[in-house]
Amino acid sequence: MILDEGLIMQKLGQGVREFSMVERRQIEDEHVRLNQFLQNLRETCDEFYSLEGCQSCDREKIASCQGRLISFEHVFLDFLIEHFKNEEKIMAGIFNNQDTNEHFLLHQQEHDNLLREMDNLMHKLSNMSERGQTVVAIREFHHRVMELFGEHFRNFDDYLLHKPMSDKK
Repeated sequence: MILDEGLIMQKLGQGVREFSMVERRQIEDEHVRLNQFLQNLRETCDEFYSLEGCQSCDREKIASCQGRLISFEHVFLDFLIEHFKNEEKIMAGIFNNQDTNEHFLLHQQEHDNLLREMDNLMHKLSNMSERGQTVVAIREFHHRVMELFGEHFRNFDDYLLHKPMSDKK
């Protein structure tokens, strides 16, 4: 989803109260934790940066990676759901006019879209791993998640977290 950032900034600048330090810290800490999840996923696979794939790993290592992926999927998705709930709860308290409420609804809709996409990606990850393509699955999942969350941050979170002081009311 591509948004007109200038229009959003104009609308939001007039109808958004500033995050409290606690609210800002919570969201930023959760974003750091999301990045840590992805770093841990990269580190799961010894061959993440290699083109060799799982052929260089023994069966025990492959089984370990597959087990860690199953665990990752559940923990990551649970954390995303919790993060989106927290972010939406905070945002519900800072928006105070119709234009900003519209942006809030778009943001919520984007969270729902991201959760559906994560669910689809995790199914694909599991299927590829079961077929012996664990490292390929991890790389593809990682790349797509970075792409989706980068776009989401640029379109929704960045302005709210890093709004210039002159825009804050």
